[in-house]
Amino acid sequence: MRFNPEARGLSAEKKSAVLVLILFADLLLISSQIMLKNRKSLLQSMIANMVAPLQLVFHTTADSIGKEVERYFFLRGVYKKYQALKKNQVQLRIENYALKRELNSVQALAAARKKFGRFLLVSVISVDVNFPYTALVIDKGLRAGLTENNVVLNGDGELVGRIVRPLTAFSAQVRLITSPIGGTGATIESNMLEGLLKGENRAECSFQYLLANKPVQLGDRVVTSGTDMIYPNLLPIGRVTAIAKDYLTQAITVRPYFIDKPLNKLVVLLHE
Repeated sequence: MRFNPEARGLSAEKKSAVLVLILFADLLLISSQIMLKNRKSLLQSMIANMVAPLQLVFHTTADSIGKEVERYFFLRGVYKKYQALKKNQVQLRIENYALKRELNSVQALAAARKKFGRFLLVSVISVDVNFPYTALVIDKGLRAGLTENNVVLNGDGELVGRIVRPLTAFSAQVRLITSPIGGTGATIESNMLEGLLKGENRAECSFQYLLANKPVQLGDRVVTSGTDMIYPNLLPIGRVTAIAKDYLTQAITVRPYFIDKPLNKLVVLLHE
């Protein structure tokens, strides 16, 4: 029989490997019996070192999830408070609007009492959007004592127009002085120059038939003259905004005061 040195070498390697494994197992068994100063065996320490990173990841994840949950409930509470504040803001705006309307009514009533004898405070309920400077409708009518040609003013006692038909029991139409129908006798307050104020269904009226013998200045006040036998004299109408002179006459443009003020509450002068 021949001697095979390679087979002998492989057998020696296997024996060495088995011996190493046996020694490692003995070491683990022995280490399990050896107590360290912290009363943990070497095996327990190795397992603890292996588990520690997992515990760290778990605690970190748990803390992160806890913070996110806490943040969610915090933001949810803040959102609910925001919604409640927004609702309160809307309610306050509605109350503020109602109080402003009531205050305007009180102020208009007080101003009318100082200037006029018999009058009625009314509210505007509609305006024709196609002809906004022609007419509007108020919430009082025949049942409240209104009649045709009753003079209508704003809360500051400035001329707005007059009552015209249709006139029903509970509503009436007001023809504005800016309407192209009709006209208003008027005069320049500073020099008493008289003419006819004519509407053109726009924000300004034309002051016609004014002689050029008296000067007119921009900003001059225009008031009623009373010559049309409808409007009392000296009611404020507006101010001069443009002047075009001719040889014998001058064309004046007048912007009524009521154009630049809200038309919520109006004052109707009743016949004495």
